[in-house]
Amino acid sequence: MARILDRGRLVVAIARVEWPPFLTMTADGGVAGYDARLAQALASALGVRVEWDRSAGTADELIDRVARGDADIGLSRLSATLDRAKRVRFSRPYLTLRQALLVSRVRFIQSDGGRDPAEIVRDSDAAIAVRRGSGYEDYARFLLPRARLRLYSDWQPDIVNAVLDGEVIAGYGDELAIKHVLAQRVDAPLRLRMTILPDAHDRIAIALPWNSIQLAAWIDLYLESTAQPTVDDLSAGELKPGPSR
Repeated sequence: MARILDRGRLVVAIARVEWPPFLTMTADGGVAGYDARLAQALASALGVRVEWDRSAGTADELIDRVARGDADIGLSRLSATLDRAKRVRFSRPYLTLRQALLVSRVRFIQSDGGRDPAEIVRDSDAAIAVRRGSGYEDYARFLLPRARLRLYSDWQPDIVNAVLDGEVIAGYGDELAIKHVLAQRVDAPLRLRMTILPDAHDRIAIALPWNSIQLAAWIDLYLESTAQPTVDDLSAGELKPGPSR
């Protein structure tokens, strides 16, 4: 932590891909979203400026950069998975999301007799879609070991089209990502639905190198001392990091 204070900047690794509402790119090439504001708030509390490291193409590549010590912290809607925790240290979660499925309404009414999609996915070797480089590759292997994973670049239009065209039985992700997809499509109420997976959660946290013990403790204290977002807050884009509880 002394190294950060001495150099006067906090090097923050973010992925080049967008994860709204956590991370988006502005028209002038800047960075926006909740995670960008959180990084700025952390740097401000430390009394330093932010230096963005945008070398990583995916969240998994970002984890690798943090593990090597190329950045002080990493944020990009990072799922704190067991596999990633072998490589980096995670802060306490600043948001816990429910895991969910995006499914075709018509398919489950016509083909599966109205059975719960979560039950079907867990009990079969069905093909499911996940976003490439996300924590859901790890979650699927652990929680849905029989499922056949198909990797796609993004939810919209890739995973959505795969679900509607019958390439996969479901898209697998978090409730916020799926809510964002449903809000973008005018035909969603007729063609798509979200199913929450019971007792399956996605803990979103900040990644740090394993040897950053003091910085990790400081970030945990900061997160404990400030208001944390809810799913509704992020959906509405209303909450900014910073105010003390």
